[in-house]
Order: sequence, then structure tokens, then C-alpha cells
Amino acid sequence: MGNFMLNIKLNGLKEKFYRKNFLLNHQVGSKGAVMIFFAFILIVSLLYLFQVNSLATKGYEIKDLEEKAAELRAKNKALELQITELRSTERITREIKNLDMVAVAMVEYLKANGTSVAIKR
Repeated sequence: MGNFMLNIKLNGLKEKFYRKNFLLNHQVGSKGAVMIFFAFILIVSLLYLFQVNSLATKGYEIKDLEEKAAELRAKNKALELQITELRSTERITREIKNLDMVAVAMVEYLKANGTSVAIKR
């Protein structure tokens, strides 16, 4: 039992020794800490600028797309109005007179003897 306790105590001392030496060998000086701090600030600043630039660009794209959508809506309304005008009975009546069309009194249909009809040339 005594050896076991001595072994645990030695292991604990070894661990403290290794931790102390690790920290001594890997400590960062004040210049190194300042350099790391400024590098961190630089990276964060660059990321912030990139994000702000990206958001501004997206804002302009959204504005352009909204303007284009408004133009297309206005053009669509104009085309729907034009369709309504072209389908009106007043316009069709006016075009009938301009093209000198007349009403048909009697319609005659041709009856084909076979199932198909073609012109021979």
C-alpha cells in the first residue's frame, strides 16, 4: 500500500513538472500577445467589411429587381388593356367595315366523295 501511495505522489509531481515546463516553453511574450491581438482584430475587421459589403451589394440587387418587377407589372397592365381593346365588339365591328366584309345569307358546304381531298399539280 505504501508503494502505491508513493507511486501516486510521484505521478502527481511528474504531472506538475510537465505542466510547468510546458507552460514555460510555450509562453507567449508580451510582443507575441500584442501581435496575436492585432491579428485577431484585423481578421475580425476584414470579416466585418466583407459582410457589410455583401449586404450593401444585396441591397442594390434587391432594389434593382423590385424596380424591374414594377416595370413588368406596368407593362403587363398595358398589354392586358390592349388585349381588352382588341377583343371589344366595337373594334371588331369597325374592322369588319374597314375590310369590306359582308354578312353571309346562306352557307354552302362542299361534300367530299372520299375520305381525303388534295389538289393535283
